[in-house]
Amino acid sequence: MQYPMVHPFTFMQNPLIKHLSEDPYWTVSDDNKRPVNARLLLDTGNVYNAKFDGEWPLTTLQELDADQNLQAVNRAYRLRARENRVIAIDVEPSAPESMKQEVLEFPAHFTELSKNGGVHLLILVPEDLIHSENRYMFEELSVFKEPVPKPENPDEKPRGAHFEVLFNDHFVTFTKRMLTQKPCVDYNQDPEAKKKLADFLDNIVRMDTQRKKERELAKQYRIGMMKNIIDEEKEKVIESFISIKPFEKTKEQAESKTVSDFGGDASRYEMSVANGIAFHTIRIHKLAKDTMSFKDMAKSLTEQDLAYAIYLILKEVVPHREKHDETRDGLPWLLYTSKRAYEYVKAQNAKRQKK
Repeated sequence: MQYPMVHPFTFMQNPLIKHLSEDPYWTVSDDNKRPVNARLLLDTGNVYNAKFDGEWPLTTLQELDADQNLQAVNRAYRLRARENRVIAIDVEPSAPESMKQEVLEFPAHFTELSKNGGVHLLILVPEDLIHSENRYMFEELSVFKEPVPKPENPDEKPRGAHFEVLFNDHFVTFTKRMLTQKPCVDYNQDPEAKKKLADFLDNIVRMDTQRKKERELAKQYRIGMMKNIIDEEKEKVIESFISIKPFEKTKEQAESKTVSDFGGDASRYEMSVANGIAFHTIRIHKLAKDTMSFKDMAKSLTEQDLAYAIYLILKEVVPHREKHDETRDGLPWLLYTSKRAYEYVKAQNAKRQKK
């Protein structure tokens, strides 16, 4: 099946691509499908991997399309089904031809061939198809991979997954080898297509039953481990530490930022606030160890305790939103963000000391 790369204008005219085009979640990928820092690419022409421990590395599709040098280059989008309910289905080139043909015909908003002969679908799932049984996939999962059955012959190597469904915090790289003759589905006007999508989601939930149980057990273990590390007595010490006078300015500076400063992107806003709090927490901790009044308290605090201190301040400063009730790596969302911020600032400090 030969489908050449379409012009950027044709790619943009797809209704779902157009709908996503103003999201600042776009970039391009290198030959190994690693997403590139789009901001540095557009500003300097240099190619670096996209990282999320500093300035936001992604941009809008319009900005990429405005660069004439990038016309014949792929596009990559960072999925965030939590916010916009858009998912991608990625069928591997090694999948059976019958599966690939079935996916090519599956009702979707966008269909294309991948680099080596697989298939990509992009689908905006109607909200009324998201219910109590499958909601966790949209809110919590990054990627669902097809569970691979064990080979009947013990000497035989297990095959790779034939397909995966991408939900959150994962890039889909578009080749722009679109099936332009395939219509963009309208699930509200096509009950049969909507039922196919509902059946597909139900099947994914069934296939994920065992892994979901394993994830829940792992999550409970990690949360229990965190509670054992930060007991009530240690939490009181941490609260005493963040109540000392230098933290007043830390909180003032954190409160001076708003989500509107970050184009309405709440995750970027929270990460920036957390980075600022982490910078001051590490600095104040270092200073406190050299004082008579706070030396013993400061020396009793571990790195884990300092991340928790950042979390307590962050939780107080940023407005609550539904995402805060989610977990990442078994940690409450803001604690996970605080841990990342602590690690980032420590790394930046180490880099500066080397210089």
